Amino acid sequence: MNENLKDIWILGSGHTLVVLAILQIIDLALTLAHALQERKGRLWRYFGAIAGVKIPDRVGQPLFFGGLTISLWIVGLLGMAGTVLWQTPLAFGCLGAIIGCRVADSWFSHIRLNNAGYRPNPGLPSVPLYLAEALVLLVVFYPSLRMQTFPVLVGFVVGVVAFYAVLPVLKTFGRLLFEPTEPWHRGSPQPEW
Repeated sequence: MNENLKDIWILGSGHTLVVLAILQIIDLALTLAHALQERKGRLWRYFGAIAGVKIPDRVGQPLFFGGLTISLWIVGLLGMAGTVLWQTPLAFGCLGAIIGCRVADSWFSHIRLNNAGYRPNPGLPSVPLYLAEALVLLVVFYPSLRMQTFPVLVGFVVGVVAFYAVLPVLKTFGRLLFEPTEPWHRGSPQPEW
């Protein structure tokens, strides 16, 4: 492992496990902090209001808080630890995916919707931290990104599409699963229900 770490990340081989643990802890903590903000603001109701459906708390809480948080933790662990320790295509793909998830979640779920007038946006305060983490991962893992371009790019695209697709999927299929309602109009207060 130590011989080829210069081809994996810019941090070299000194204190590899300690540095990796620090990166992983930061990733896990950022995911949790962001998810808690979204949970407090009931992100599922926010998205549902925009899409014109009522997503009940008993569905939204486990799906948008529990499922999403655990999924991002797994992708982050496989991406960072896997890239350093095992160097498999899956690990490189997950590294690309966690970067794609951070960027796409920030843009599609928060910045773009907030700028469009859907306010208040749950999770918006932690978006700068998400974008900073994506930048740090791009810099730290630059050698892997450069040498394993295809799996990283596939993972990045999967991460972006996962967050891009949330609202279109809810607008298209949400009425089949949830109670329809009048969609939230930009600039107006968020509907109460």
